Amino acid sequence: MKLHDTGKRVSALFWVIMVLSFFFSQPGGGCVSAADTETIKIGGTGGALGSMKELALAYQKKHPGTIVRIVQHLGTRGGIKAVLEGALDIGLAGRHLSHQELAQGLREYEYAWSPFVFATAGSGKRMDLTTDTVAKIYRGEIRTWPDGTPLRLLMRPEGDVDTIMLKAISPEIRDAVSRAESREGLLLAMDDQQNCDILEKVNGAFGTSTLSQIIAEKRSLIPLTFNGVTPDIRAMVSGRYPFYKPFHLFTGPKSSPLSQAFIEFVKSAEGKRILTQSGNHVTGVQ
Repeated sequence: MKLHDTGKRVSALFWVIMVLSFFFSQPGGGCVSAADTETIKIGGTGGALGSMKELALAYQKKHPGTIVRIVQHLGTRGGIKAVLEGALDIGLAGRHLSHQELAQGLREYEYAWSPFVFATAGSGKRMDLTTDTVAKIYRGEIRTWPDGTPLRLLMRPEGDVDTIMLKAISPEIRDAVSRAESREGLLLAMDDQQNCDILEKVNGAFGTSTLSQIIAEKRSLIPLTFNGVTPDIRAMVSGRYPFYKPFHLFTGPKSSPLSQAFIEFVKSAEGKRILTQSGNHVTGVQ
């Protein structure tokens, strides 16, 4: 079965399961009583959840009467749907919202960039990548690591933000990724957390992630160099490392004062410090 067919078949069931489960999810991992009257529900792209969890914990310390629930496994599209339906107060996106999405009353706030990286687990799997090397990996022409370990290519669904960003790197890589989408037997991750789980657990796995997710979630993953450049914040800001993912907060047509208070905290000096420490370059909330 092709990767894009697999993604379409599981997406509806995946959405239902995640929406039902999020009511039991919060930064501390516990449950919240229905009697709580001040609750902020946040969810969306998985790459932003680790940093957002740190922000939520800090916010709750300053506002002990407020619970911030972090919703897992929704993705950008799921976050948009949940915000529009009133199931979330604040959504998280790994891209700019489209004109059609904004026309529904959503308001977005870009708050950070983080390096978009190629990653693997294990110090013996280091490889300096180039555009040509990445294309050969996705075409199946490179199938082993320098130490001889089989390279296991990890894919994301065809319409996933990471897949779109990967294809945008170059026409050569776009063609190679498109070919890989039709290959049988490749690893497939449906969300950012599952993606990092597979990269950590499958020996020789190779895929994409963000520096922010790796740092904030304390993942045992190694971001690989590209053209000899280490993908860190300084290299990204200077332009020497050109690949990054923008992170956005967004709210619905009727954003509450409580939601706006949390967004103001993200904009604060403490919020910016937390974001910076977790692998983000703060761009400022508009």
